Amino acid sequence: MVERYSETLSHEAQSNGQESGTAKIRSINPATGALLGEVSATQASEAEAIIARARSAQSGWAARSLKERLMVMRRLRGSLYHHYDELVDLMVKEQGKTTQDAMAELLPTLELVNFYLRNSQEILAPERVFALLVPHRRHVIERRPYGVVLVISPWNFPVLLPLTPVIAALVAGNTVVLKPSEYTVLTSGLIDKIIKEAGVPDDVFQLVYGYGDVGAALLDARPDKLCFTGSERVGRKVAARAGELLIPVTLELGGKDAAIVLEDANIKRAARGIVWGGTLNAGQACISIERVYVVRSVADDLLAEMKRVLDNQVRVGPGTDSRSTYGAITNRAQMNVIQSQLEDAAAHGAQLITGKPAPEGLFCTPTVVTGVDEQVTVASEETFGPVITVMSVENEQEAIERTNNSRYGLTTSIWTENRERGRRLARQVQSGVSGLNEHIWSQSTPEMPWGGVKASGYGRTRGREGLLDMTYAHATSYERFRLPFEPFWVPYLSYKRSLLKRFIHLWYGPTLRDKLKALKWRVE
Repeated sequence: MVERYSETLSHEAQSNGQESGTAKIRSINPATGALLGEVSATQASEAEAIIARARSAQSGWAARSLKERLMVMRRLRGSLYHHYDELVDLMVKEQGKTTQDAMAELLPTLELVNFYLRNSQEILAPERVFALLVPHRRHVIERRPYGVVLVISPWNFPVLLPLTPVIAALVAGNTVVLKPSEYTVLTSGLIDKIIKEAGVPDDVFQLVYGYGDVGAALLDARPDKLCFTGSERVGRKVAARAGELLIPVTLELGGKDAAIVLEDANIKRAARGIVWGGTLNAGQACISIERVYVVRSVADDLLAEMKRVLDNQVRVGPGTDSRSTYGAITNRAQMNVIQSQLEDAAAHGAQLITGKPAPEGLFCTPTVVTGVDEQVTVASEETFGPVITVMSVENEQEAIERTNNSRYGLTTSIWTENRERGRRLARQVQSGVSGLNEHIWSQSTPEMPWGGVKASGYGRTRGREGLLDMTYAHATSYERFRLPFEPFWVPYLSYKRSLLKRFIHLWYGPTLRDKLKALKWRVE
C-alpha cells in the first residue's frame, strides 16, 4: 500500500532536485546554496525492521518507573543546553532562519522539558473512580503508553516540532521512531546525538532519514501511534492510510491564520504585532498571520502603520546577519508557491505594499496585499511566506464570519483594548487557539495545548493534553468487599428483577410519586 501515498510524501524532496530513494540526502544552505553536508538515506525496505526493534525495546522502557524516565529527561534538558549554540548555528545555516528566531525556537523546547519534569507525575497518576452501580468494587483508571510512536516532522521548526511529541512520547513510556524532513537532516542528526547523550537507549529512539517513500513504509509497518505535522494535502493521505490500519493519529496541518483588528485597538501595537506575526521565520509557520480583517474606520491607519514597520523595522537577509529580521525561504518549492500566489493576486488587481527589497536568491520581500477578497488564492490558501493579506470589514460580526468561513482553524488573534469584548469574540472563533493583542508567543508556551480544528488537524500536543495524547486510558476493577450474591449473574430469578426495578424507581424516578413505586409489594 506504500505506493498509494508515498508519491505525495516525496513531492517536496523531488522538487528540490533530490530523488526519492537516492542513497544520500544533501543538506543545502538556502541563503547561499552551499552544500552543508549529506547523510545516508534509509531504504523503505528497512521500515519493518525499524518498527520491530522499537516494539521489542518498548516493554523495557515502559517498565522503568516514571521517575527513572524523568531522570533521563532531566539529562536531555542538560544536553540541549550544552549543545545550544551548535543547534542555533545549524538551524540558521540549514533552515535559513535568523539567530534570534533559532534561539527563540529552543526556548519553548527547553521549557517543555521543564513542564513535564514538574507535572508528569500528576498528569499520569492513576485516578480512583467511584462507580455508583457497583459500590462494592474499586475502580482505577491508569494511563498506558501506546507502544511505538512514529513522528513525521517538517522543516520549518526542526527542533521544537519534532521534540514536542518525541519528549511526551518518551515520558509516557513509548518508544519513538522519528522521520524528519529531508531539508533539515543535519539538525535532526544533532537532535539524535543529544537524545542518545541523555541516556535514551538506541532502539527506544531511532532517527530515520529518508523521503516520502520511507515515511509511507514506516506507517505501513504498523506503529501504534502516529504524530504527523505537515501540509493538509499530505495529512489527508496519511490519515486515510492510518484509518485503514486503525492507527490513532495526531495531525497538525496547515493554517490560514487570521487577525481581527477592531476600531478600539491600539493600532501601533497591532501593526507591529501583525507584521512580526506574519513574517517570523519568513512566514514559514502554520501559526503565521496570513489574513487580517480590520474594521473599515481604522483600515487606512493600520495599513499606514504596517508600511512604517516594514520600512523601518523589517530587514531581510541571511540568518547569520544580526541585522536580519528574517532569513531565507527554506526551499525552492516553497518559494514558487509564494511567487505564484503574489502573481495571481496582482493579476486580480491587488495592491502590493512591500518593505525593503530582499536580496537575490531564496529571499522573499515582505508584502502586504490589499484590494482582494477570499476569492483570490492569496486570501484563502496557505501561503507559508512573509505575505499578509489585509481586508476591510464593516464590524466585528463580519470579521468573525469571514474568519470562520475558512476550512482552516488553527490560531486567531483579536486586537482590541476592551478585554471583555476580546474574550467574547474569542469564544466565537473556530480555531484551536486564540490570543488577545498577541499572536504566536503565548500560544506556543508548553502549558497550553496546541492543535487545530477543521482542516488544520486534530489531536493536541504540549500541555496536559499533549502528554495524555501519548497514552490510552486503561480501567481496572477489583473488589472492595464481596456481595452475598451477584445481582446480574445467572441464574436470572424473579427477586433479582424485582430488586432491579425497585432501584430504577427509587434512583431515576423523576417525581416523588415515581420514586414511591419502589415501596410497592410487587413491582414486577
